[in-house]
Amino acid sequence: MERNLKKISISGIISQLVLIAGAAVVIVPLLWTFFTSLKTPAEVFKDNFFPTTWLWSNYADAVRAIPFFTFLLNTLIILLPVLIGTVFSAALCAYGFARFRFKGKKALFLVLLATMMLPSQVTLIPMFIMFKEAGWVDTFLPLIVPSFFGGGAFNIFLIRQFMRAIPRDLDESAFVDGANRMQIFLRIILPLSMAPLIAVAIFTFMGVWNDFQGPLIYLNSTEKYTLALGLSMFKGLYNVEWNMLMAATILIMLPALIVFFIAQKYFIEGISISSAIKG
Repeated sequence: MERNLKKISISGIISQLVLIAGAAVVIVPLLWTFFTSLKTPAEVFKDNFFPTTWLWSNYADAVRAIPFFTFLLNTLIILLPVLIGTVFSAALCAYGFARFRFKGKKALFLVLLATMMLPSQVTLIPMFIMFKEAGWVDTFLPLIVPSFFGGGAFNIFLIRQFMRAIPRDLDESAFVDGANRMQIFLRIILPLSMAPLIAVAIFTFMGVWNDFQGPLIYLNSTEKYTLALGLSMFKGLYNVEWNMLMAATILIMLPALIVFFIAQKYFIEGISISSAIKG
């Protein structure tokens, strides 16, 4: 009995140390970013981890140094329709795979899963050529419109796994009451699938909010830049204003952190329940 307790305590201590080490890997760079945002330019690369003079004015200077609120508005203009399009279209596709029976469904679903293995760089050039021919370069359309066509293979898979666990008796009862497929989807399946939908919404929010590659490729005009792309304006030809860059980074990071901590219960629930259901 004592040996078992010792083994449990030793394994518990080791697991705690591993978790602490993993947390430090994440937290230390974040703390460095925060403290650097409060330093003077001359103090950034000195040995001291903490600033000797706490310059909170760096945050106001960072906002004034670039068109911060214009970039924020551009980001929101892209974010909101992408959020709606991704969640709704992914849920609609997942509903088809989870509740409908049709020939070739398994093969089609395997093809869908296979697209997850393709790096985004593979389709980058063909998509750019397609959007250029359509005259969409230097507009928000290439960043918004694709979200309404499926919502992404992973999102479809995540929601589909959850929907498969919803009893089909609910569908049959709704059919008896005169509901059609779309009414069942909107009034029964969607309300019951809030956990994975919120998880997908958080994934989408994080992806769009932090997206640098997409805006960099499709947006040429400075007044159309997003926040992530606007950070590059702190990098000059010969120097980088690291303290203001870090201040702007902290400001841009805050909304994503707030959204995650508010919705983390639903995020974890959506991921855990969907992954616990066998395909």
